[in-house]
Amino acid sequence: MDSTAELLQRIMSFVEERLRQELVQGEPQSISEMEGRVRTLVQDIASFGVGRWLEEMDGKYAQPEVPCPCGQAAQYVRRRKGVILTPFGRVAFRRAYYLCPYCHQGHYPLDEQMGYQSGCLTPGLTSIAGQVGAAIPFERASDFLKHLCGVSLSENTIRSATQRVGEEVLSQEEEWLAESQDPAMLLEHARLPSESKPRRLYGSLDGVKVPMQNEWRELKVGCWYTEEDRLSRPLSMERSERARATHITYYTDIVEAADFGHLLWATGCQRLAEQASELIFVADGAAWIWNLVQEHFPEAIQIVDWYHAVEYIAPIAGAVFGENTPESQAWREQVRNDLWEGRFQQVLAAFEKRFGHPKAGELARRAWTYYTNIVPRIFQCSEMLRQAPTRNVAQHGYPPVNPDSQLYLYPENAIALPERVQNVDNSFMRCYTQNVNVCDRHPVAGGL
Repeated sequence: MDSTAELLQRIMSFVEERLRQELVQGEPQSISEMEGRVRTLVQDIASFGVGRWLEEMDGKYAQPEVPCPCGQAAQYVRRRKGVILTPFGRVAFRRAYYLCPYCHQGHYPLDEQMGYQSGCLTPGLTSIAGQVGAAIPFERASDFLKHLCGVSLSENTIRSATQRVGEEVLSQEEEWLAESQDPAMLLEHARLPSESKPRRLYGSLDGVKVPMQNEWRELKVGCWYTEEDRLSRPLSMERSERARATHITYYTDIVEAADFGHLLWATGCQRLAEQASELIFVADGAAWIWNLVQEHFPEAIQIVDWYHAVEYIAPIAGAVFGENTPESQAWREQVRNDLWEGRFQQVLAAFEKRFGHPKAGELARRAWTYYTNIVPRIFQCSEMLRQAPTRNVAQHGYPPVNPDSQLYLYPENAIALPERVQNVDNSFMRCYTQNVNVCDRHPVAGGL
């Protein structure tokens, strides 16, 4: 019998025995009990299978010696037990152990080959624990993992996993930063065939205050994404349905804007942003965002999302006319329409009339300052410009405001971004080393 057939027979025998044990216990009294028993069964089978598979890979007959990094040969001693913690639970197995008689260093060739350390979490479980440790406090993460995966990890283990993931991401980002300053790499990007370069790539930036140990600091977050190919969507979908973001990657750091700009450029180079036929940034009106975009990607189309453009209007209407009254709704809609149509002076005049209002005065002054400081970059009231569609406007279907600066007002958002930072990939892990709880708090850049 070959090794593969023997491995299969061992696993099938274990499955049969475990199923028999479950059936002997009798029928479950509820669906919850059934789910629990089946999950335990599946985990037991997976753990057993991983252990036996590792033993099969190690081979039935060990080599008498293996090379040692010191240059000598390590001699076979015996097979020793190893234990690893996986997403399926604890896995025990035996594998060959070698000892070098010269440097007295022990070796487990199978461990080195497969990329794990006995007694530690596997990379897969480390990633899971790290993401949970970043999303919720460590003391809750232990119970959460136990409930979700059936895996018991201490708070300290989750903390270590979170820090390890953060270190890996930091190392990856440092590599990206170095590559982004390499002229040879940028030249290689430029020489890529056009079909390998993104046709349209979106970027977004935002900032959020997060609690650290003794203070609140601003966490800057960025993401890159593409738009779902509408031709690939089912014909049954409504034509008016909003587009969807795909291939989303995040990056984040707690640094000054100038330093975050280096990460913006480095991560953009990984997505070939500098080679995109059309590069579009969607964000709120924060000056630091557009300064970075202008510095690193001056050819990009800049879009201030409609959500942030109108967020100052409703509070003023409510303070003056009362919440949800007909007068409040009428005033709000009038100002919104003026804003959308580019009647900037009318918008400012509407705010100025409320400067003396006891409840709305401060809100009106704040809105007036926001639009006079930020929005003039958006609203250049020229009917001639509004009626002269450019290539970008024709593609997006919205009126231009200032084609010279390529800055546009876009309703809702460029595309339907996720409502919260969820299912984050590893590039969102830098904040893991501080266990910053942002996943439940931070709307994705773009204003949702």
